[in-house]
Amino acid sequence: MKLDRFKMVFWDFDGVIKESVSVKTDAFVELFAPYGDDVCNKVRSHHIENAGISRFDKIPLYLKWSGIEPTNIRVDDACSQFNRIVKNKVINSDWVPGVESFLHQNKKKISFIIVSATPQDELVEICQSLNIDNCFLKIYGSPTAKSSAIRECILDFEISPEKCLMIGDAKADINAAEENNIKFILRRHQYNQNLKIASDHLVIDDFYNI
Repeated sequence: MKLDRFKMVFWDFDGVIKESVSVKTDAFVELFAPYGDDVCNKVRSHHIENAGISRFDKIPLYLKWSGIEPTNIRVDDACSQFNRIVKNKVINSDWVPGVESFLHQNKKKISFIIVSATPQDELVEICQSLNIDNCFLKIYGSPTAKSSAIRECILDFEISPEKCLMIGDAKADINAAEENNIKFILRRHQYNQNLKIASDHLVIDDFYNI
């Protein structure tokens, strides 16, 4: 799969640009630690198995598991606490090997777009702090669904799906690519070893030889 055949590449963020998959897991566990080990273990397992799904969908469920009615006020408060825990940890986490130079070297050749489950404002702030916001034509975060963001770009920029590629690390990323009939690259890491992909999808460990 040669990248020069693509005009637009869609990127997930956690586990693809930054090694921040475990940061989100640790943050969820820290947030729900007051409700006991059973809740924390359940939260940890669910988050890992459903990587790529927005925290706005997960937190109401986790509150219910903690015996808390997920009212708007309680969900907003939990999300705010989670945001504070996560943001600095993501910024300070390691880069996926080779990705930083890959982005800067190819940003003028290919249109790069982020489609992430991280909240939009938080995602933009993180990219600005990392000095990579100028690498991306657009940055989509929650509440915009990944599949919807991809579809919107294909239509707005009048680009063929055959010229588009998604790079992700979770089932939600695979689904977003397949729903839009675009090619997919899986970035394999320690947290998605059991994730199965179609035979026509490419698997990478880093961005040194892509």
